[in-house]
Amino acid sequence: MNRAIRLAAVVVGVVAVALAAAVVPAVLGRDASGPPLGAVLDGPARRALDAVPVRRGAVPVPADPAVDLTDPQAVVRAYVVAARATTADDRGRTHLRAAAYAEPGSPPAAVGAIVLDPPPPGQVRTAAVTALDLVAADEADRRRGYRATVATGTGQAAATGSATTVTVAYVVLARQPDGRWLVAADSPVLPDGDH
Repeated sequence: MNRAIRLAAVVVGVVAVALAAAVVPAVLGRDASGPPLGAVLDGPARRALDAVPVRRGAVPVPADPAVDLTDPQAVVRAYVVAARATTADDRGRTHLRAAAYAEPGSPPAAVGAIVLDPPPPGQVRTAAVTALDLVAADEADRRRGYRATVATGTGQAAATGSATTVTVAYVVLARQPDGRWLVAADSPVLPDGDH
């Protein structure tokens, strides 16, 4: 009797493993013929998935002399407009058009704006800040965080009235010893711990 129970348990176990091997990949949305979960990719597969390196953009341009760098809202507006404006030539590289409004050594100054979706050849992307809200400030008023609502449009360089897309940018400013406000960070989402 014990032998029959053990044999039945083994058969049930084998059937359960076979069913799990067939059902679990389908439930997880995987094709069972692909590599198993947790598989290590070989060298050619890793190289195929590697990102194309992004080149650094051209030398930064100076800040617009009409922008009062002691006015944090003016700095945010100038920075966001410059950082979100792109051309087809920005494909595969960052651009530093907003670096003059960024704190030295910060990612916005050192790396610049990363261009994920450049406009097609012959077109430009322009940006405008449609709303600006102060969302945080430290007690010493050395740092401020703003939420900027940004409308971007893509079209011919000389054309106006292109379709717009509205996004949000969170920009952190740091007050410099000389009284200028410069951008220390820029993010499309509110950083963790700040909501």
